Amino acid sequence: MNTTHVPEPHRTEQHTENLQHWRKILGIAPIVSIAFPAIMYFIFTKDSFEDSLFLRFITILLSFSYSAVQYAVLLHTNWKSHNKPEGILHTTLYYTLNLLLLAFSIISILSITTLPINKWKNDGGPILFSIFLPPLFMSPAYLLSTSCRLVPGQIGFTDTGINVLIDILTLLCSVGSLLLILEESEYCYCFAIISSILILIRLLGEKLSPEKQSPPPTAPWRIAVFVLILIFAALIYAFMMWVSIDILSDHFDLLTKARSTSVSKPGQ
Repeated sequence: MNTTHVPEPHRTEQHTENLQHWRKILGIAPIVSIAFPAIMYFIFTKDSFEDSLFLRFITILLSFSYSAVQYAVLLHTNWKSHNKPEGILHTTLYYTLNLLLLAFSIISILSITTLPINKWKNDGGPILFSIFLPPLFMSPAYLLSTSCRLVPGQIGFTDTGINVLIDILTLLCSVGSLLLILEESEYCYCFAIISSILILIRLLGEKLSPEKQSPPPTAPWRIAVFVLILIFAALIYAFMMWVSIDILSDHFDLLTKARSTSVSKPGQ
């Protein structure tokens, strides 16, 4: 017996309408999430970022808030959907996807609290957190929310026309920038800038051209693209989780050393 669940058309349309409603609300959020940190970088000096916890917090707040909210919206609409999977395999995949979306949202919130703790002392700190990380961090959230369908039974990549090329280039640039930053190469910023430009072009295209009916994402290549986006998102947020843990570890080590020093002084 075939246990694949095929969603009812009106329920699929309702799921799509819910996502479109949230897209309108979050319409300019990607632009602001990229532009605002970049503006902050060009307005303030490196010493300003190093000296002000509040400035560091404000710089990263919008980008990571967009990521946290976007994944929370995807999780909410997917969880509240009337399209429930049937069969052990599809049910497992459904709950795994929801767990990933929840994890991505939590890591985004964690990053908001941990990244400002780092004082961005080195020369590349401000540009890393204000120019490089925002497009890298938000690109998978943007692609999953605008270019993919998460309805059980119809999960896949849905874009058509020139948007397919833009999305794939955005994904490749983001992958390239992540690999280069792991190698501590200065060229990672070039990929981040290109990725930002591609996202802005994609957003401009959405505003200027009427929305087209998305094809059913059942073709194997569409499912493959969706899986690649999801894998890349998992790598990005695993990387950010590692960065957050590393920052917290250094911070608490410094606190421990400071306390031990203050305790030893009275006895000297």
